[in-house]
Amino acid sequence: MLFSSLRQTLATLMVAVLVSACGGSGGSSAPAPAGGITVTPGDGTATISWTMAPGVKYWLFYAPNKTITSADWINVPGSRALLDVTSPYVVTGLANGFPYYFTVNSRNGDGPGGPGSPTIAIVPRPAGETWKAGTAMGSNTIRSIAYGTAADLTGYYFAVGDAGSTYRSKDGITWSGLPAATSSDMRAAAYALGKFIVVGANGSIRYGTDMSNWSAATSNTTETLNAVASSGALAVAVGNNGTLRTSSDGITWTNGTVPTTKNLYGVAYSGSGVWMAVGAGGTLMTSPDAVTWTSVSSGSTADLNAVAVQASTSYTFVAAGNSGTILTSTDNGLTWVAQASGSSANLLGISTAANQVLVTGTAGTVLTSPSGTTTWTKRTTGTTADLHAAISAFAQYVAVGQNGTNINSQ
Repeated sequence: MLFSSLRQTLATLMVAVLVSACGGSGGSSAPAPAGGITVTPGDGTATISWTMAPGVKYWLFYAPNKTITSADWINVPGSRALLDVTSPYVVTGLANGFPYYFTVNSRNGDGPGGPGSPTIAIVPRPAGETWKAGTAMGSNTIRSIAYGTAADLTGYYFAVGDAGSTYRSKDGITWSGLPAATSSDMRAAAYALGKFIVVGANGSIRYGTDMSNWSAATSNTTETLNAVASSGALAVAVGNNGTLRTSSDGITWTNGTVPTTKNLYGVAYSGSGVWMAVGAGGTLMTSPDAVTWTSVSSGSTADLNAVAVQASTSYTFVAAGNSGTILTSTDNGLTWVAQASGSSANLLGISTAANQVLVTGTAGTVLTSPSGTTTWTKRTTGTTADLHAAISAFAQYVAVGQNGTNINSQ
């Protein structure tokens, strides 16, 4: 933390020296951007846009203090100056929920900066409030989305679904089709143990490192596998009729024994060292090692379709299911509290971030809550398609679902 602060201070001082050095040689000042600037808040980000003029250089100044100007920014606590930027420019690393103030000035060549544009204030906020459509993924239902690093050392979003539908994207917005891991329905995908793993109908488990060449693992079951999760050292897949499989490499899978024969629809691991599986009829099970499982009372008879963990100052398990059911546990799954979701939709997927829990469901349902245990808010998504899964990555959410639907929120 000290090193980071020192590095930022040194960077600011270096920029200040550059500002002083560029006080007027080799060019002249220029007027502020015509029409001012537009600043759009994002999840820990701000996008600054303006009309650029040919041959003009632009400097961006910002701070969590409304007194900032392009002339005396160096005297404003927390201020930053960014040289020779172009529109649009995305500032990252901002704190959600706090105001920031932005101004841009102009110069010809290395001349002095002209007057700054009128200061614009914004407050960054978690993604999930507004949504827009990404490129369609065919017509089959997409049931799961993951993110991982492929063999080419590039990070990709990765989505799978019915009839072998397989897609990837670098940005979560523009998608391209891939060779299917299998021709049958795929229910879940994960990046774990250094590889992409997909599970699905008839006990299918496939693995690969490049999302194009797949190998089949032996699952020793013909039951449909509905979900897969990893602790970093172990992967667990769960499925119909109490099916559970574990693997330390994603290749060799071991049969697990659980205290239920009900369908299992979701599984998650907490950094507190606890595994959680959920399923039909309010089924909840916990395990410290993915070997010994114990049934826990959920207080609900609704099918629970997904479970995830929010890691903030502590660990909160969140389970979601039919008829708007949301349950939370802050004691490693020992006791559960029903939350007022404000929705009657069947809830199908969960994505957690440090500052928000997001749930997706039927008829385009998206609900958000800061912690899962506080107020839930229904968001407008612009679609009525069932949304089966969502992921939070790189200051945005991407949700996928029925008929190849995918939407994103930044």
